[in-house]
Amino acid sequence: MPGPRIALVSQDPSRSLSDTFAALAEAPSRRLGPWPYLPFVVTILVATLLAVLIAAMVIEDRQLQREALQRDADSAAQQLSARLVLVREALAVIAVELSTGAVDDRRFGALAGEMIDSKPELMALAHLDPHGRALAPPALNFAFGLGWDPATLPEIRALAEQTAAEAHARFALLERSRDDSAPLALLIPAATGERPQGLLVALLSLRELLRTGVTPELLERYRFTLEHEGRELVASSLAIPPSGASSYTTTLTPLPRQLRLQASTFRRQTVFPADALAWVAAVLALAVAAALGALALYTTRLHRIDRALLAETALRRAMENSQATGLVVLDRQGVIRYVNRALIQMTGFAPEALLGRGAPFPFWAPQANAANQHSLQQILGGAAPAGGVEMSLRTAEDRRIDAHVYSAPLVDEDGRQIGWMTSLTDVTEPRRIRTELAAAHERFVRVLESLEAAVSVVAGGQEGDGGPTLLFGNRAYAEAFGPGAGGHGRLQLALRGRDSGEVHDAETDRWFDVRAREIRWPARGEDFSGDAARLQIATDITLRKSSEEIARQQQDKVQFTARLMTLGEMASSLAHELNQPLTAITNYSEGTLARLRRGALSPEELSAALAKTTAQAQRAGGIIRRIREFVKRSEPRRRPTPAARIVEDAIAFAEIEAAKRRIAIVAEIEPGLPPVDADPILIEQVLLNLLKNAIDSMEDAVVPRIDVRVRRAGEATAEFAVIDRGAGIAPEHLASVFTPFFSTKADGMGMGLNICRSIVEFHHGQLAVERNPEPAGGTVMHFTLPLALPEPAAASAAPAMELPPR
Repeated sequence: MPGPRIALVSQDPSRSLSDTFAALAEAPSRRLGPWPYLPFVVTILVATLLAVLIAAMVIEDRQLQREALQRDADSAAQQLSARLVLVREALAVIAVELSTGAVDDRRFGALAGEMIDSKPELMALAHLDPHGRALAPPALNFAFGLGWDPATLPEIRALAEQTAAEAHARFALLERSRDDSAPLALLIPAATGERPQGLLVALLSLRELLRTGVTPELLERYRFTLEHEGRELVASSLAIPPSGASSYTTTLTPLPRQLRLQASTFRRQTVFPADALAWVAAVLALAVAAALGALALYTTRLHRIDRALLAETALRRAMENSQATGLVVLDRQGVIRYVNRALIQMTGFAPEALLGRGAPFPFWAPQANAANQHSLQQILGGAAPAGGVEMSLRTAEDRRIDAHVYSAPLVDEDGRQIGWMTSLTDVTEPRRIRTELAAAHERFVRVLESLEAAVSVVAGGQEGDGGPTLLFGNRAYAEAFGPGAGGHGRLQLALRGRDSGEVHDAETDRWFDVRAREIRWPARGEDFSGDAARLQIATDITLRKSSEEIARQQQDKVQFTARLMTLGEMASSLAHELNQPLTAITNYSEGTLARLRRGALSPEELSAALAKTTAQAQRAGGIIRRIREFVKRSEPRRRPTPAARIVEDAIAFAEIEAAKRRIAIVAEIEPGLPPVDADPILIEQVLLNLLKNAIDSMEDAVVPRIDVRVRRAGEATAEFAVIDRGAGIAPEHLASVFTPFFSTKADGMGMGLNICRSIVEFHHGQLAVERNPEPAGGTVMHFTLPLALPEPAAASAAPAMELPPR
């Protein structure tokens, strides 16, 4: 099936393929030069001029507005200052009359009333002494209410004292206001000579001052506000100026500098002035700009088409030069008309050696000319397979190349085929890599097949599938578990979520050491990320498990033999210890029978003799019970056991020998110690062996005492220590005491401490030896055991046991 068609432009269908390419190569470029940019330049220039003109008009108009605002604000400030000065002078006249003493309360009320009637911004007028106390009834402006008596305002009292001390009039702003009147206090001293006789205090409403002190024309055009340290006190209007409105701030001469007057415009003036000539110019300029814009769009479209053709040509040339695939153009007769740079680099032949050549081509391998010729005939006849054909090529250095060739027909604008476009891809290296990968895969498979471990890879089953799929299984896996993923799944279940461990397969009745991990199987999907799978390696350890079981049984026998040997060594002492209660039982029985025959035994005496006989029998029974439990053969079984019981049973055996040598054994157990998780018989054997060694080492001890201490050594561990004061162990022998068949005794076998260490390690503990730091010297043998995890009730009921010294 032929590939996609590639069209070449040809003015004359009768012209050959070489003439067509020559015409394309010699065609002049359709570049337009700088002319397409001229309309854009003119349009930008006109738009810039218009923008500058309009901006100049707007700036000029805003400057005029700003200057008018400043003039009007200064005029309003002058009007307010003049009114305040007028009020101050009128009140000063009244203050002069008050200083003469000729004005009584009635006269003061008349003067104050006239003043309030003529000045509506006055809120109140009062005659006060230098300490702010009223000297006459105040005159109030009822338009502001009855609560503005100056004598009742705390701030007025402080201001009155300051004004009396300074002896000149002053304006002061009252900070605390009951309403929006924003009262302003004016204090004028009424003095005779240099001493003030009183003060004339007037309260002025700033809000009313703005309303009456500024002309209505300004109030309509601007919004005036009085501000104190940036805080607005009163405003001439409730309307808020628009955002960006112009404002101007100035001071009022007689008032404190912190009190400032601000003027803001209500609305902005129109941006464009009402100038008909300017409007006409603007309209004409916009029309010219529109015409130039249309011309610019048309020219830009032509320029864009030219640039697109140039870019397409450059893109195709860059794509062709960047390809690693060789391109060859053949005419209808199979003659080479064009080769690209990649083919020249691939074969090493110069273009002059290839162009115009027919089959056999110079880059064909001589030994494959026949096969290559057949493939070429398929291409020229249009019968080449869609997947391409294989050809054997050679380089100029005579090196062999394997190429995969694809072909597609070349047609002109009339649809007439004028030749063939062929692409040659060098597949020598990919083919070599595939061969090496196949060989490596074969070697890897052989290695896996030769392993004795069962190797398997299983992918988890998806919804709708038949379950897990065995992706790979070597020979050992097939022999152990047969086909399918069943064996893999059984071992995975036995691991219980772990990645490794020793598990037993019930179906095959064999033990396996299993190692598993998650892997990605070679990708089969579109994302090439691989499928999730589980690799599992199972090594058959059944033989090793059998050997370990045999070794464990042998170890049990050794431990049992060691216990028998310990009892054998203590046989005479045990016999002597057992003979004492038996002799006492015999004596008590014979004495009781003799007295019974004579009839000289009362019931009380008989009861006492039988009680002593019973105690001796229980003593003998206890000795026999301990011996029986010690030598009884049983499987090791760890269980919660009180430490006091283990220590007591071990000391009961050891103190027989210790008593002969006059050695005391003292047991010290930490109160409240939880039970230990141990086999009591095995731990008793360890303690007894350590006690025997301690007794043997204390032949000539200065301090004949052995301590057995049991205490907690962590959150879940108990430590047992046997401390003697004997001859001790030489420093050079400390590292060898646990070595099998090593002994410092003349008749020792060297197995006791080795067996003890094995027993302690079986209980997940550690056995160690160190020198006794006490002055008497000796040895400290200590080992650790895990504590049992008791139930809450058992833990709370654990007794605090401490054995008495023996």
